Amino acid sequence: MTPAYRPDIDGLRAIAVLSVLFYHSGFEFFGGGYVGVDVFFVISGFLISTIIVREIGEGKFSIAGFYERRMRRILPAIIATVAVCLLVGYFLFETRDFENLARSSIANNLFLSNIYFYWQTGYFDAPAELKPLLHTWSLSLEEQYYVVTPILLLLVAKFFGRRFLLFVVPIFAASFAACVYGTASDSSFAFYMLMTRAWELLLGTILAIAVLPRFANERVMQSMALFGLLLILVSVFGFDEETAFPGAYAALPTFGTAILIYSGRGGTTLVNRMMAVKPMVFVGLISYSLYLWHWPIIVFSQYLKGTNLDKPEKIALLFLIFAVATLSWRFVETPFRKKRLLPTRKSIFIGSLAATVILIGAGLAALVSSGDKDLERWKACDDAQERIAEERSLCVLGEESGTPRFILWGDSHARALASAVDDSAQRLGKTGFMASNTACPPLQGIERVERRQCNEFNETIFSYIEDNEDIDTVILAGRWAISAEGTRYMNEDGDPIRLIDTYAEPGQHEIQINYFETGLLRTIQALLAINKQVFIVGPVPEVGRDVRAVNHIALITNRDVNEMIAPSIEDFESRNEKVLRILSRLEKEFDVHVLSPSELLCESTFCRVALQDGTALYRDDHHLSTFGAKYISEIFDTAFSHHETTVE
Repeated sequence: MTPAYRPDIDGLRAIAVLSVLFYHSGFEFFGGGYVGVDVFFVISGFLISTIIVREIGEGKFSIAGFYERRMRRILPAIIATVAVCLLVGYFLFETRDFENLARSSIANNLFLSNIYFYWQTGYFDAPAELKPLLHTWSLSLEEQYYVVTPILLLLVAKFFGRRFLLFVVPIFAASFAACVYGTASDSSFAFYMLMTRAWELLLGTILAIAVLPRFANERVMQSMALFGLLLILVSVFGFDEETAFPGAYAALPTFGTAILIYSGRGGTTLVNRMMAVKPMVFVGLISYSLYLWHWPIIVFSQYLKGTNLDKPEKIALLFLIFAVATLSWRFVETPFRKKRLLPTRKSIFIGSLAATVILIGAGLAALVSSGDKDLERWKACDDAQERIAEERSLCVLGEESGTPRFILWGDSHARALASAVDDSAQRLGKTGFMASNTACPPLQGIERVERRQCNEFNETIFSYIEDNEDIDTVILAGRWAISAEGTRYMNEDGDPIRLIDTYAEPGQHEIQINYFETGLLRTIQALLAINKQVFIVGPVPEVGRDVRAVNHIALITNRDVNEMIAPSIEDFESRNEKVLRILSRLEKEFDVHVLSPSELLCESTFCRVALQDGTALYRDDHHLSTFGAKYISEIFDTAFSHHETTVE
């Protein structure tokens, strides 16, 4: 049995999906459009729990029947979406991007997308515009909820006389507390995980269990409905990517949704009648297909273009998305829900299992090695602290058999430059070490807020240099601009960078650029004090788009990738104005030398991202590829030639 149909809830679905759609399409007024997912969570919790509680009360509930309905509702459209994504990705995506798509398809088919994408939120994660199935995290989370909730409610009904709220309310409170705490400590975990999001679905469950009577005063109900709608709209138009979300802020759209569902019983409020108009109801009916198809279409379109879509293109894409969603609803969703296809329970179970196995198999077959042996070699060297603690050798650069005389020290940009240093050192017969740690530039005493591992890493490496008298040359490399500015570049995913000075007195604060300058100056002075020659690698131009992906599209569409995305000289100098000024001053005031990759990467008007033959110089939006590193390796000849002169 299903609850009485409420067209206003389909209207509420329309608000949710349109918020997400316009947000993902890049319409700036919808800065908080991502809260549409939270609206969906409450609606799902309410509708599913209403059915479960009602059928338990009537003695008609069965786990098999419940999952048959879920399969008919969820699986056909998502299986079709994943299959099309794999097919399009096979022909369109560059190898590594297709491998990532294949992995995400496997996670989706196992209903583990939210966990997969949480683990993929690291420093080297591909940007969102390369993940056609990123949005399936919310569907996996809901499916995990559907595994737990029926069993919980059945057990409560059997052993505790249907006192559902005695269990649901404490779990709701614990999940909300975990969400607020988790958002402050690990916002990605709080965003993706069931334990920190369950309270949103449970709010719908509470609303379904505790059938609250309507207020007799119609004005009160009208005001409540308007207030609920305002909570959602304030979230959609008032939140943005800087909002600490989900956390306590998620209470606004979720409680707004709950209020609208409650006030809409009977359909007498003006707000709920407005949501029940036919256009809103239709969008609500196709909302699942709209949600499924909108993001892959946006991703593949942007991938094919190679740059951001302009406004006319976004509008045209909206029409395409609605057309595809309508067809999906009509010819994929409806036949299975109406039991015109695979009408029996056994057939839908077998069919769903077979389709899932086929898609998982296709995903596994797509996982092939990209073959960048140098990249894998240097990634394996990101354990310098462990090597030092265990008295093992650091990774060697240059001649394997020589006495190590230099060390390359820095973050992931240092690691990306390892092939360049290695080539140069081999040419000049030099030997040295590499010490890198992702997101840890060699800025002594400077650390990201609420973190300590970089400070520990830098202290360990400095002590190692100090204790090894054979090392007389230190090459410092880092992504300086992000430390100096605190901001990521253009389309790059991730939060802003906030630094602290661990050497400063508590409560003492500096502006971002001062942290960078202070930390770099400390490192230089400490190295000079122990008689080391210091070389600083200047900034590598950031691009703002994944070069591999755009270069792949440029090659298959016969376009020039440099014309598409190469940063201009003005953009490079503007982004690095403070960094270049500080490096120039340090070079004049101290006995240090700056090595500039931009001298070889930049021409008169732009900084190239690929050669004319189509060979990419970057492996993402700001790290040089192995080829790109070797392309600029001659800048390090100066360091080793200077070292030779000094020794003589």
